[in-house]
Amino acid sequence: MKKAILFLFIIFCSKQIQSQEALINFKLHKSEVFKEKKESVLKTIFKDNSNQLFILRTFNNEKSLSIDIFDKDLKQINSFEHKIEKRHRVAGGFLNDNIIGFIEYYRNKKEKKIEAYLYTSIKDVLEFSKKKIFEVTTDRYPSFFESLFSGARLDRDFEGNISFSKSGKYNVFNIDSSDKKTEHHSILVFDENFNKLWDEEFELPYEDKRFKLQDVIVSDSGEVFVLGKFYPKKRKKKKKGGNYHYELFKITENNVSSTKMLVENHFVATLELDFTPEDKLSCIGFYSNRNENRYKGVCSFVIDPESIKVESSNFSPFTEQFLTDKYGKSKDKELRNIKFKNISFPDDGGIIITAEEFFITTTYVHNNYGGYTKISYNFDDIITLKLNDEGKLLWARNINKAQTSGYFSDPLMSFGTAQYKNSEYLILNAHKKMGELSGGRIKFRESFLWKATKKNTNLYIVKFDEDGNYLYKTILSNKEEETPFNCRYIEQVSENELILYGQRKKKRQFLKITIN
Repeated sequence: MKKAILFLFIIFCSKQIQSQEALINFKLHKSEVFKEKKESVLKTIFKDNSNQLFILRTFNNEKSLSIDIFDKDLKQINSFEHKIEKRHRVAGGFLNDNIIGFIEYYRNKKEKKIEAYLYTSIKDVLEFSKKKIFEVTTDRYPSFFESLFSGARLDRDFEGNISFSKSGKYNVFNIDSSDKKTEHHSILVFDENFNKLWDEEFELPYEDKRFKLQDVIVSDSGEVFVLGKFYPKKRKKKKKGGNYHYELFKITENNVSSTKMLVENHFVATLELDFTPEDKLSCIGFYSNRNENRYKGVCSFVIDPESIKVESSNFSPFTEQFLTDKYGKSKDKELRNIKFKNISFPDDGGIIITAEEFFITTTYVHNNYGGYTKISYNFDDIITLKLNDEGKLLWARNINKAQTSGYFSDPLMSFGTAQYKNSEYLILNAHKKMGELSGGRIKFRESFLWKATKKNTNLYIVKFDEDGNYLYKTILSNKEEETPFNCRYIEQVSENELILYGQRKKKRQFLKITIN
């Protein structure tokens, strides 16, 4: 009798899993494995109307830039390599109709300036011409110099202080100055062909050290918006909540206007600035009631871009479902160290946010020679939330994850995101033995004894529907693959196509995931 019940239970579970997996439907297509002697880092991927892929990578610690063209079947049809000379830095690749290009900065030590050059080519030819588009002096703009040539950058989202409008018709360069008395920026606006339209010296009545820049974006009508965080001078009596405010500036040719966003009695570490599909401005962040690194919920501001008046502001605490996902029965805690991964706007309205608990730890390791400091990069829980059009929290989910590596660029760490129709997708590498938790929760496990390696991990896809329910499915077993695919830097090249880049020693490969 017990065996019969057990058999029926296994059949039931098997059918449940099969029906759930059917809800995540995708196709895989891999390129041939090719070999290269040099180490490479994927920068970005573009797709044109003929389904050709234009893949930009850097080699040997950014000593050269490669642009490769692949057809729809992931077969290479053309290639170009640009040597990056000493005191040069490449950033800001783009594809505009029939033109492909990139920006290269040159540190001219003799004349104490940084020169920005534009390289462009007809996309199928890959024969580039070069022209200077602007220059700045390093003594006047040292922060710009540091952002370009510092070795301390932590992610590949660096684009050389350049931002493109969503249509690609405009781009803006933001250049920070060294004025200690006032916060001072130079704003340069270009059209889609990098012809300069106007520039503006943007000066604020705040000391430089009391203003922290959050974001700079440009609209499809060429208007520039700058978001910053202002810290007033310290008061003798400590104020409850955050002793600062956020300020949004609208910059057009010969005109600057601004509006303040008050955080009330909350602590808000950062805000993410973006345009909604209705061309409103959204500022989204996480807030706390104790300090800036421990979070209780999500906050949002929706702003009219014409008047830059705040239309709505909301501070929504995390849901009971989220707290159960994360902590189980122990809920008297606050979330820490959140790093935004992506903000998207589904077809059915609202806003979806994905984020990750990321932090760096240092430990001192003793040995026979004294010892050394060990740095660990920690990629922990995944947070996914949905807000309505007014910025109020609809649902929030947490996926338990614990990943640690000795180097930041470890291809098995963290996760990537994609959006298709009204669902959010996560792609991640994690241990093949999933951890089952109470309340139907899952954990992508790792511990001291279960370190993530190519041999014991799978590539997973997780799907969130419009109500916050999620399913997961194995895409590949990394043990069986010649190259592990880096999930953190996936490129969504069309509505339902994702490209991942894999490499192991001298082997290289691309993977296309088509979501059905």
